Parts: sequence; C-alpha cells; structure tokens
Amino acid sequence: MPNSPFLSSHGPSLRAAALAPILRHFGDRQADLDRILRQRGLDPAAVQDPYAVIPLTAYLTVFEDAARLAKDPVLGARLGRRIGPADLGPNGLLMIQSGTMRRGLDRFRRNLASFQNGTESRLVEDGPQAAFSYQLNRPDAVAWPQDAAFSMSCLCHMIRTAFDPRWSPEEIHFIHAPSPRPDVLERLFRAPVRFGQSANRVIFDARALDRVHRAEDTALIAVIKRHVADLILTEDTDTSLSDRVGLVVSRSLGQRPVTLDSVARELGLAPRSLQRHLAAEGTSLRRIVQAHRERIVATQLDTPGTSLKAVAQSLGYSDGTVFWRAYRGWTGHAPSKRTLS
Repeated sequence: MPNSPFLSSHGPSLRAAALAPILRHFGDRQADLDRILRQRGLDPAAVQDPYAVIPLTAYLTVFEDAARLAKDPVLGARLGRRIGPADLGPNGLLMIQSGTMRRGLDRFRRNLASFQNGTESRLVEDGPQAAFSYQLNRPDAVAWPQDAAFSMSCLCHMIRTAFDPRWSPEEIHFIHAPSPRPDVLERLFRAPVRFGQSANRVIFDARALDRVHRAEDTALIAVIKRHVADLILTEDTDTSLSDRVGLVVSRSLGQRPVTLDSVARELGLAPRSLQRHLAAEGTSLRRIVQAHRERIVATQLDTPGTSLKAVAQSLGYSDGTVFWRAYRGWTGHAPSKRTLS
C-alpha cells in the first residue's frame, strides 16, 4: 500500500476512499473542491489514493464545506445513494457476499475499522423491530449532519444492493437538528425521518434479518476477511470511560431500558466497578443519561410539530406525563417550545 502523507498514529482517521463520492460529484468544479481540501490540510493529489489515511475531522469538515459549496443541505443523503460496494473496499464486498442481512450487517460492523475508526455501530433487536446505529466517538457528533446522512443513506443503499432492491426502513433517526429539507430526506430514504434523537440509526422490520438471499462462497469470504485484517486502522485509545458509557446510552435511549446492569454488561464491567470508575472521572450513569436527555429535549422541543409523546419516547420514558414531570424536576417549569427557544 502506498505511504500517505496524512497517515497519523494519533486521533481518529479513515481511508481517503470516503472522499470518492464527493470527488465524483464535483468533477466539473474540481478547482473549487481542491481549494476546500487544501483549506482543511489535505493534498488534492494524495487523496486520489483510496487507501491513503486522512484525519476524520478533516473529512467531516470537507463534507460540510462541500454541501455549502453545492448549496445542497441534503448532499450527504444524495451521495449515499450513489455509493458502490467497491467504494467501501473489502468491507463492501463482504456485505454483498453475505447470505443474509444479519450476516452482512454484522460483518460490516465488525470490520468497519478497516475503513475508519473513531466511530461505532451496533445492531439491536427489540421484538419486531431492529435498529442499526452509527455514531461518532466524539462530543461534537451532532455538528456533522452530512456525514450522518451519508452514512445512513449508504447503509440503506447497500442493503438494497446486496439483499432486496424493494427494501425500505421504517424510520430514520438523526441526532442533529432538523434539516432545511426534511421532505427531500424522506423521499430519498423512502421512510419518515426524525431529528434530535439519541443516535443516528436505521429502524426496520427484524424479519428481514434472516431471510436467505444467496449461498455464501466461504472461500472467497475468507480471502476478503484476510485482506480486511491487513487494513484495520489503529483505534484511538484516549476515549474515557464516561465517553464510552455515553455511546451506550445514546444508542439505547428510546430503544431499550438503560440501567447500570445493562450498561456494565455491554462494556464488560461489573456494575460496582463501572460506578467506581465513573465516580473517579467525576460523573455517574445518572448524570450521563440526564445530559443526553437534556440535549434531545433542547433539539426536539424547538422543532415545529413535536409532541410530548414523541419526545418522551425518544428519551425512554413510558409516556408524556412521566416526561413532563421529569422535565419540571430538571428545570422548575413545564416543557414548551417557548421556554426552550
């Protein structure tokens, strides 16, 4: 693999292949895009190598810049529909070789670090529904709507490409504030889109997970897996335990109960050990859950048409009354769009 001038052992990073859809989109405006790349510290010539490693922050910023340059607030969602398996490298090839959607998503999740690190994805089942979540392991994750839309759109497109062209999700969730064009997003995703959620996720019918679509070529899959192993990017080891707990909380709120036992089990810790470590970092599970709930409330109650019932569901409360009481306990006043604007 060619050496990359952007290769760094510090901080989250990803393969320059992630920029390929943006580069193709601006083919007739290459000079404008090159200027953006240089402003973010990237060499336009070097990023042509799909295996080059670039800082995740530079990629996220370039994507937001590109959307402004294109004057398209849903650019990420559009480009996700144009992705091909080869754009995702061997990880994309593993998905289209998988016999079932469950195996494809599991392989995609497990091998995502061959394409990028500093992110996390999970498949969670809850009765008749399944949810596949994608999160950036960083406190400002809400600031990057283009990456979130691209990732969710790309995932939906890959599911249709690999398994069923007629497949549609039941809902799409985003952690960021509402898009200026939610109508376009719903048309692109073929599903209702909800903003200000606890995590970026695709929700769909769980029965689709185990339908058999093809016989797997085990020999070919073994070869692809070996190539994936050679590409794994070193994970950032500076993530604090409270940040890791925050990721578990964000993908669980509104989907399943968030308890000390469930969070500790997911992190491979004893509940008391988790409590002690969080206390040493000056926080607790209760505080982390509270912070996530307050962020979601601040976004959702500023959104026209939002109901208390919908907010309560996103926060994991049983109904709107329970949320109303909890919110009043936090702030001293009842929730309303006016008080949170």
